[in-house]
Amino acid sequence: MSFDVEEFVRYQIANAQVRAYPFPHFCVTPVFPDDFYRTLQARLPSTEVLRPIHEYGTVGIADKATGKITSAFEPRYIADLAKLEEDEEANQRGHLWRDLSSWLLGDAFRDLIIDKFHIGIAERFGEGARLKTDVDGRFVRDFHQYQIHPHTDKPTKLVSLLFYLPADDSLRRHGTVIYRPIDPNFRCDGTTRHSFELFRKVATMSFLPNTLLGFLRTDRSFHGVEEIKDERIERNVLLYNVYVHKVVVPPRREAARSIWPWARKGDEA
Repeated sequence: MSFDVEEFVRYQIANAQVRAYPFPHFCVTPVFPDDFYRTLQARLPSTEVLRPIHEYGTVGIADKATGKITSAFEPRYIADLAKLEEDEEANQRGHLWRDLSSWLLGDAFRDLIIDKFHIGIAERFGEGARLKTDVDGRFVRDFHQYQIHPHTDKPTKLVSLLFYLPADDSLRRHGTVIYRPIDPNFRCDGTTRHSFELFRKVATMSFLPNTLLGFLRTDRSFHGVEEIKDERIERNVLLYNVYVHKVVVPPRREAARSIWPWARKGDEA
């Protein structure tokens, strides 16, 4: 009997240890049942289905000479999960991506992920704050020369999950790197990417098959990917993000006043 994929993933995530230093994060292996992961490997999209990230709407850099917009993150190719659903339906390849999206992008899974980081979320937004959130899922593929400098992610990001999808363990050293700034007081609002020289490497999350990295976005959640120098490398990742679009802060309560059925001593008229 095969495992229920959603329940297996929920079990693995719910019971994973969240590490607080240098920012809240966890790592899980395996995250999918083995038979599902093998099927997922066989259903990875062709690069022709993906789009260069600068065409995807991500902010790029303008070349002063040509005026052409290029992305700081090239060569990275990307597609929403909806695009993968369309592609597998058009090619009659089954419904793996549709079935995966049906629960991955659902409210129950989002609530599980938010609850996983409830302590850090309370520290960021205040105890009792209610968040209005959105989620998205994307497939990305990175190639030779891809890198991304230390950054914390944009301010609207709440949580990121990175499902690593390599075929074997040969890409172990190409996982996400967690950094700590040399200046202990350095913080970032997420609008800038920084020089590697300003940071110390804390850990590299091994890019192993069927592995998940999850982390809470904070003003110190510095992470990145060091340059891929091997031309033969193809790095596949399923990204899941939770975004905040509204924060509802409960009104301050006035200090409770004792109501006595009789006058207190000293209150007599």
